[in-house]
Amino acid sequence: MNSPFRLSRLLTLMGLSDPINGRGYLGPETLMPLASVLAAIAGFFLMFWRVIVKFFKTTYRKMRGLPEELPPDLDVEEPVEEQTEK
Repeated sequence: MNSPFRLSRLLTLMGLSDPINGRGYLGPETLMPLASVLAAIAGFFLMFWRVIVKFFKTTYRKMRGLPEELPPDLDVEEPVEEQTEK
């Protein structure tokens, strides 16, 4: 018994490839709604990725008892007073 025949026999015994009941066929009418749902989920994450990551970062920091994330200190030079020539 070759392996492709064994696999098809196993699928038939498990009921996954039953052409009479149609449980083994995944056609476009079956896969398109699933693809649409997956695309909507991916689009949601792409649109709100920064907000989602920020939420999880703050939640993680609160759970660990770490201080809130502060913006980095910027080295701002004090404005040099213009020296007027007399």
